[in-house]
This record gives sequence, C-alpha cells and structure tokens, in this order.
Amino acid sequence: MTVSEPKTVLETATALEARGAIVSYGKQRVLNGVTAGVRPGEVVGIAGPNGSGKTTLLRAMAGLVKLDSGSVNLNGKTLDEISPRERARQIGYMPQSAADHSFTALEFVLMGRYPHMGLFRLEGRSDLSFAENAMRRTETLEFANRRIQSLSGGEKQRVSLARLLAQQAKVLLMDEPTASLDLQHQLLTMATAREEAMNGVAVAVVLHDLSLAARHCDRLLLLNNGKLTAEGDPWSVVTQTNLRDIFSVDAAVEPEPISGKPMVSVLGVTGEGRGEIGKSPLRVHVICGAGSGRDLMHLLTLEGHTVSACVLGEGDADRKTALRLGIEHIASSPFSVISLDQDSAHRRLVRQADIVIVCEMAVGPGNLRNLEAAAEAKRLMLIARPEGAHWDYTDGYAGRVQDELETRGEIVNRDEVVKSVGRIT
Repeated sequence: MTVSEPKTVLETATALEARGAIVSYGKQRVLNGVTAGVRPGEVVGIAGPNGSGKTTLLRAMAGLVKLDSGSVNLNGKTLDEISPRERARQIGYMPQSAADHSFTALEFVLMGRYPHMGLFRLEGRSDLSFAENAMRRTETLEFANRRIQSLSGGEKQRVSLARLLAQQAKVLLMDEPTASLDLQHQLLTMATAREEAMNGVAVAVVLHDLSLAARHCDRLLLLNNGKLTAEGDPWSVVTQTNLRDIFSVDAAVEPEPISGKPMVSVLGVTGEGRGEIGKSPLRVHVICGAGSGRDLMHLLTLEGHTVSACVLGEGDADRKTALRLGIEHIASSPFSVISLDQDSAHRRLVRQADIVIVCEMAVGPGNLRNLEAAAEAKRLMLIARPEGAHWDYTDGYAGRVQDELETRGEIVNRDEVVKSVGRIT
C-alpha cells in the first residue's frame, strides 16, 4: 500500500524498528523521517533506486549511523540503552562487500563469534562448530584455509554470509547479499534467509532484483529520495505505477509461474522514444495470441488507453495478461476453432475501437477468424512480421488475408507501435 506519512508504530511488535529516522551526510539529508521495522519470523525486503537511502536505513538500524533525529528501538529499548556487546549479540549486519585482508575464510567467519566470547578468550570448540556449520550452509567450507583476498567477489559475499550466521543474532540485516552471486547462490542465500526467519529470526534484506525480493520476502519497503514511499505485501508494492513513478521504467508485472508472486519484466525506460503520448487516450483493440500481445497490452494500458483484445483461448499467455489487466476480450476453450458467436462478439469490439493492431502471431484454422475480423477496423495497424518467418498454417489463405489487410493499414515495427498510436488524435 502506498503511504503518505510514516507510521509511528507498526501493527505488531517488532524486534527492530527505526522511528522517524532522519540522517544527513553533511548538508544532504539521506533519510527523511523513515519509520520501518522488522518482526521476528519474517523476511523484509528493502528496495528503491540508487541513492534512495536503503543502505543508510540498514546501517541506522544496525546502530552504525548517527541519527539527526528519531530513534532505533530493539525489543522496546533504544540502541543507546543497550551496551555495544549486547547489541552485537542481538543484531548482525552484513555489508555489501567484505574488505580485502590476509585472514583466512575460517578466521573471518570466526569473527562472528566475538560478541559471545569473554574478554581475552580464544575461540573454543563450540565456536569452531558454529563457524563450520555456517560455512557448510553457505557452501564455503572448501575456502576455509584460503585468504579472503584470494576469493572472488561472490565467494567473499558467501563467506560474509557465513560470518553473519555464525554470529547467531536475533536480527539479521543484509545489504545486497545477492549482488555478486550466480543464480544458484542467489537462491541459496534467500533460502538461508527464509530458514533463519522460520527459526524466529527477524531478517531485513536490501535487494535490487524486485522479482527476487517479491518471491522471497514476506513484506517489502520501498524507499525513494530518503522517504518510505510504499510498504506491504509484494503485490501491493511491486506495481506498474510504482515501477513507473519511482524507477522510471515501464514494466509488466505478472504472477511468477511457480510461486505466484509478482514477476517483473522491464519493457523499457518510461517515455523513451514515445513522443507526446497520453494526451488523447484511445480505444485500442489488439489482435494477438501466444504471447504476441502481452507487452503491447501492458504498454498501451500504462499510456492510459482503453484496451480490448480478440478471442483468446484458456491458457493462452495473452489471455492471462488480459485477465491480469482487466482487458475486455472474448474467452474460448483451449485449442478450439472460433465459433460464429465468438466471431460476432469479437467483430463488435473491432468496430468499437479507434484503432486495431494486428500482432505478428501465428495463424491457423483455430484463430483464423481473429485475423479476418480485422477487416472491419476503422483504422488498422499491422506489426511487421520478421522476414522469412513461418506463421501461416492455413495453406496460404491467412497470407492472402494478411496481404489484403496490409493494403488498408499501416505497417509498423514492434518498437514503434506505442509511439505511432500516440500520434493519432
């Protein structure tokens, strides 16, 4: 949900919470009255553009940044009321990157045990056990005797995660822990964060990959210009509007096939190459299928046009997009031939539209009537088909229909469609 003012108290008890946090570096204010926290047992993702205050918020919550105003509370006490040693036992912080030094990976991970060790006490057998277990979980035990400076960026990051785990803190603050990792270890890192949360640990993670954040986080915080702009479950935060307004990109947001969480597909920089669009919204009808109209429907909707679509079968990628966006279309059974009633309903949508766009979909007996209906368009635009592409599965009949349509309509390249629609008054 979008928030206009920062909250003063979260709905349930939090392990760690910043309240009205204001932080400045010199004359530049980096955090401007942010209230945000993390509860035991949840993974909270922190996202936002570069320079939005994500790292500063995390460092402030770790007690590593002095606040101009506001407070950070740990289990009801301000950090100033808690001794540094106790704070280190309770809060673990993982920076974006580990500094190069000559310690071995195992020695570095064992540093995570220092808050639990007495003065002048050496690491014991239990400390070594905690460290080795953390390295197993992060698949870094093989680096135990290697110097940190000899490791790659991703390997250092995984060793840093092992050190964080060895600390056994009740709150884990992780700053871009997946930034240098391959896909396998990105998933391993987020799975590890989830495992910690399932054991009652409060986890906050700064992430740039919104799809990754949406899939693995219970709640998201979205920062922009030092302010908390939105917070809530992934579907309420990862929206086309937020992506456009905050990240300046046009994007499709659809359910990820496995988890059903939001998945972001960036379509382009907002307004890039579009000209003056949105001044005269139109009714635009899209004839498509098998995903050929998916991105186009998203972009046209973002530009404020009223979009409709053709006859689309159950399970078709374009139908899923139409349903997601609330786009009017004619539903049909999968792999069925368009009926006369469906064709009649479709032609009504064609006639109502200010412009009809024919995508470069394959055409067979099942969807041939979709293509034929385009002949009733007031104004017609056809997306250029790739030269040599095989798309006609009607023994040449669809090709003849296409040729006739091209004599009546405008042929445009796919990346010019939205701009071309925007020129129409």
